[in-house]
Amino acid sequence: MLARVIHFPMAHWRGQVSVLPNLALTLLGLRFVIAANGGLPLLSLDITVLVWQIVGSWRALARHQRSTPDFLISVFGYGSILICIPVFLAPQLDRVTANQVPQASLQDDTPTGVRVEPNYILLSGPINFGMFDALKAAIEQHSNTKAIHLASDGGRVFAARAIARLVRENSLQTHVDGTCASACTLIFVASPSRSLGATGRLGFHGYSNVSQVQLVDIAEEEATDRASFTMMGIADSFVDKAFLTPPSDIWFPSQQELSDAGVVTLPFIER
Repeated sequence: MLARVIHFPMAHWRGQVSVLPNLALTLLGLRFVIAANGGLPLLSLDITVLVWQIVGSWRALARHQRSTPDFLISVFGYGSILICIPVFLAPQLDRVTANQVPQASLQDDTPTGVRVEPNYILLSGPINFGMFDALKAAIEQHSNTKAIHLASDGGRVFAARAIARLVRENSLQTHVDGTCASACTLIFVASPSRSLGATGRLGFHGYSNVSQVQLVDIAEEEATDRASFTMMGIADSFVDKAFLTPPSDIWFPSQQELSDAGVVTLPFIER
């Protein structure tokens, strides 16, 4: 079994995989999947995978052209290799942009926006994969943590989904005392135990593509997160209104609306 697992990467690297499956699946397919998920967590790993993809595809294409010259295959092959470069760069540029978003109103002492408090972990500022990495490490170091407090105007949807997965996997309660808007709400609704402080508010809107390269289908991404909201018991009418709000606008429901729709599941906290 291990030999088979090792064989494919080596066969690809040597250009021994058939050229069409190589280009369509290992090169383009895998690269678009990686890009759609915001790139690999480590830039060095992402670059290594990209080099492996391109070198293997280039060798497979050269091998094919030597044995069976085909102009269309040649155009498709070298074009596919060129396409992979901007597809690789787009999520990296998105991460840089995310780090330039102004911090949320609740001040944070760390650049990742993750701060460990005695009874909870605070997430504040723009949501990105740096926040995900820092939160994962904080949870591992403080395994007795039971709650996440959120104070963010949003950020990267794929990073928010990754953080939401941490919330679910660790059975964490989510709480908001200030503002949690846009992608931040994906993290908030990931927990079945959701609470709001007296001045807490949640902001919702539909999605837009902020990258210069269209990598994902916006409607499909909205459908994915609509399903997540519904799975967590939020009323369909509320979900419809949330995602129909234009990306240029934002809807802040009243606490009564949040309670009636099942967005907030614990009693409001008066402070």
